[in-house]
Amino acid sequence: MLSRRKFLVAAGVGLAAGAAGVVVDRRSGVERDGTRTLSLWTLEAPPIPRVPRLSEDRDVDVAIVGGGYTGLACGYYLKKLRPEWSVAVLESHRLGSGASSRNSGMALLRYPAIEENEMTRRAFERWRQFLEGEQVECDYQKDRVLYLHSSEAGAERARSKMKPSERWLSSDELREQIGTTFYAGAVSPAESFAIHPGKLVAGHVTAARRVGVDLYEYSPVMEVRPGKTVHLVAPTGTVRARHAVIATNAYTPRLGLFRATMFPVHHYTFATRELSPEELRRYHLDHWRMRYEERFLPVSTSVTPSGRFIVRVLLGYAAFNSCEWGNIHDARRLARTTIARRYPWVAETELEYGWHGVTGHTLDSRGVAGPLGDGNLHVSAAYNGIGVVPAHYNGYLTASRIAGKPEADFALLQGTSGHPPLPEPLRSLGFKPLMRMLRAS
Repeated sequence: MLSRRKFLVAAGVGLAAGAAGVVVDRRSGVERDGTRTLSLWTLEAPPIPRVPRLSEDRDVDVAIVGGGYTGLACGYYLKKLRPEWSVAVLESHRLGSGASSRNSGMALLRYPAIEENEMTRRAFERWRQFLEGEQVECDYQKDRVLYLHSSEAGAERARSKMKPSERWLSSDELREQIGTTFYAGAVSPAESFAIHPGKLVAGHVTAARRVGVDLYEYSPVMEVRPGKTVHLVAPTGTVRARHAVIATNAYTPRLGLFRATMFPVHHYTFATRELSPEELRRYHLDHWRMRYEERFLPVSTSVTPSGRFIVRVLLGYAAFNSCEWGNIHDARRLARTTIARRYPWVAETELEYGWHGVTGHTLDSRGVAGPLGDGNLHVSAAYNGIGVVPAHYNGYLTASRIAGKPEADFALLQGTSGHPPLPEPLRSLGFKPLMRMLRAS
């Protein structure tokens, strides 16, 4: 069992800490050095082997910025499709230490701003085949999820759009089955799945290493220079590539891309102590173990195999695309207060772990994916909080296109243009008070 002391020692900080020691390059705005507070998911997963820092200039066929689900999947599929190519992944911190290891552990048949269709099914099947083919042990299992609505109007809209395979739960049924009067109704799809995010990251790393992807960590890209040959400039070397992929999700605006159309949303996640089987029954956590609110700043919850109640609360926006949250003490207090409004028993329950994170969003909730400029610079980001399966599939689709074997589904991605802009300082002036108001609703 993972002790609280082990967590604090491994993270280097306590529950109230954020990205302590992080240095932000004044010229580029990119995070460098320092450590990110580790999530419980990371600490429970098999240790990821250390990989080197970039220490010299390199010439490669494809360079990928970002070592999360998208970047690792893209590298993996590129080597499967073009084994003779050299492929490098550059990560600013530890591999998989961003949003990939900080989510709620849900694998949903969903894509940002795309209704469930044959593409979403193909995305899920591609992801599932990867798990089976690479024998990724990530506690993958079929589970049930509730899409919860707190307003009567939202609940009625959701009910009117239900598919025949979906189940509706009224407010009375929710009070009986999940022990709260906070919600007006909920929809449960026929299929949803639970996973262990940290173990899924480890599986992606292992698979990428096995096929020969060159992995570098603590190698932040400070500047992207597009052209016939893309130059990725890091503190200790420059990578020159025929093709480059930006797979940095919430950190993308820090590289100077989509500054007015993408924005990082901060969240705080905590885990309770291990709850006994009797407590799980008492708190109505023995069924409907995954719950996701359908709102602009959703709260999502899940139950780990070890019986911990995981809660992720979205905090808001932190001005000028900052990926750091200034007061983690307040974030933890806000997260606990927010969830206690839904489940009062949480207020009296010991919280053993907590971590901060950011996810990439757009105003219209559409993802950002496709080629830029001359067509040899690609981006995949802005999963709007539902990125486990889409991140992997986008990595596959991007790799297929670069390898000259494009899939038809690539044309169904939302592209890199047409997203409504909201530049600074209007964004900070508008977003921060709006998000405070929405959190209180």
